[in-house]
Amino acid sequence: MQAFTVEQAAATLAVDTESVRRWLREGRMGGFKAGAAWRVTKADLDAFIERNRNSYRPERGQPDTDDDDAELVADAEAALDRIARGEERTLTLDQWERRGDALGG
Repeated sequence: MQAFTVEQAAATLAVDTESVRRWLREGRMGGFKAGAAWRVTKADLDAFIERNRNSYRPERGQPDTDDDDAELVADAEAALDRIARGEERTLTLDQWERRGDALGG
């Protein structure tokens, strides 16, 4: 049985380690603890990927033009984690708009 560290699992999924830890704590991803550290088996990773796979399949002979938003989702989840930990502050829409105006947007 091959087991990955949280860091290896995160690298495989191209997400941050905090997302993997959160998914493990929430039970969204299978894993086990070896001492105080989480481990994820290849079967756990494969099952997680399959559960989270979208149902989009291009028609035969047509190019796959599906816009992959996985990186945007991972960035958003990481930002929410930082906000929850108090490492970032949130801005109101008005504050964002003022920033945009100040930058010439």
